[in-house]
Amino acid sequence: MRILSLKRHRSRAGKPYNGSTIKQEPIVSDPQDPYANPPGWTDPYEDLTDLSGDDPLPPMEPPTTPPAQPPGSPLLTGLIIGLLLVALSVAVFQLLRPEDDGTAIETTTTTAPEGATTTAPEGATTTAPEGGTTSTLPNVDPYPPVDPPIPVDKLKMKSNGLRVNDNDIKDIVFGTSADEAIGRLVASFGEPTQDTGWQVSTNQYGVCADDLERVVFFGPFAAIATKAGGQEIFNGFRHDLTFGDLTNPAADLETLSGLKIGDKVSTLKEIYGGEKVEFSTDPKLGDIFQVIGLSSGNLLLWGPVEGNSDDDRVIGIYAPDVCGR
Repeated sequence: MRILSLKRHRSRAGKPYNGSTIKQEPIVSDPQDPYANPPGWTDPYEDLTDLSGDDPLPPMEPPTTPPAQPPGSPLLTGLIIGLLLVALSVAVFQLLRPEDDGTAIETTTTTAPEGATTTAPEGATTTAPEGGTTSTLPNVDPYPPVDPPIPVDKLKMKSNGLRVNDNDIKDIVFGTSADEAIGRLVASFGEPTQDTGWQVSTNQYGVCADDLERVVFFGPFAAIATKAGGQEIFNGFRHDLTFGDLTNPAADLETLSGLKIGDKVSTLKEIYGGEKVEFSTDPKLGDIFQVIGLSSGNLLLWGPVEGNSDDDRVIGIYAPDVCGR
C-alpha cells in the first residue's frame, strides 16, 4: 500500500492536490440566540411558511352574500294602497260630479235694491253668508192693504216709527204687527215697488247679521220687518233717494219736524237747532249726519249726506238701527 505524504501534497487548505481542487466545507456552529436567551432556546417562527413572495397567498375567506332586505309589512302595504284608492275615488267623484242635482223645485225670487237678489224655495233652508247660522225661511205672502188709506201729509217719520196725524188711526210704531203696519202703507202708497221676502240679514238695513228680515219698498221708503219670537213685526224704516222711484207718493214723506230727503244741510241744522247735530263717516255709507237728543243723549234720526257743507243735500233719513236698539 502506497502512503502519500501529507506534507508533500497539502501545504494548506484550498491548494491543488494532485492536479485537483479540494472543496472546503463551511464550518457550522451551534445556533446562537441573537437576544442572549438561555441554552435550549428555539426559534418560535421556524415552522412558519415562507411569505417572502414565492409562495401563494393563503386563501381568503369565501365572500358572503349580504342578507336580503326583510320583506315589508303586509298591513302597512295594504294601508298605503287603500289610501291611494280613496284619494283616486275622491278625485274621480269631483271630476264627474254634476253642477247640480238636476231636481227642479219651486222657488220664490225677489230682487232687493242695488241689484241684490235673494232666491229661496218655499220653506227651504238657507245658509247665511260668511259662515253665519243656517235658518229656515218662512213662506212669503204679500201684505194685503189695511184701510183706510192715510194721506202722505198726515204721516210723519219719527225715531220709533210713523206718526199718524189722525185721531181715528193709531200711530204705526215699531213692534206693530207687520200685517197691520205694512198693510196700512199698502193702502196708502199702493202695491210695493220691491219686496225682498224673508232673508238672512247681512246688516245692510240695520238688522243684526244672521237674523231674519223682510224689506218692503214703496219708492224711496223702505219698511223693515223682522221676526221676533215667531211674530212678524214692523221694526224699522229707511227713506233714501238712492232707493229710486221718486214718483211714488212715499217720496213726499217728512219727519215730525219737517225734514225731507233732498233738503240742504243748512235746513237740517236749522230744523234741529234745539238738538245736537253731528257729522261723521260711516264705513258703508260715507258721510252721514246724526240728530241726538240734547237732553236724553239718544240717537233720534240719522242718514247719509253729500257732505257737511250748508249746500250739500240730505240723501237719506233713517230710524235708529234695529240692531242698535
